[in-house]
Amino acid sequence: MSSHECEEALDRLFEYIDHELPDDELTRIGAHLKQCPPCEAEHQINEKIKRMVARTGDECAPDDLRQRVLQTIESARRPQSA
Repeated sequence: MSSHECEEALDRLFEYIDHELPDDELTRIGAHLKQCPPCEAEHQINEKIKRMVARTGDECAPDDLRQRVLQTIESARRPQSA
């Protein structure tokens, strides 16, 4: 996997989850996720977040929750120092 493929898949992840991409892009990103465990893990996290938010009955997460989630995701993406 190239870092470019991962970057593109992660950048388009919410559009992928919401099926807001053209069919060819949905297929391409889906194939990448199947072959890339780190990107698939990110996909699963975001799917879970979307389900949790959906249960609240709101379309969008409250701003403070959204910021905390994004900070947690960003922290998880950073390489861990030894």
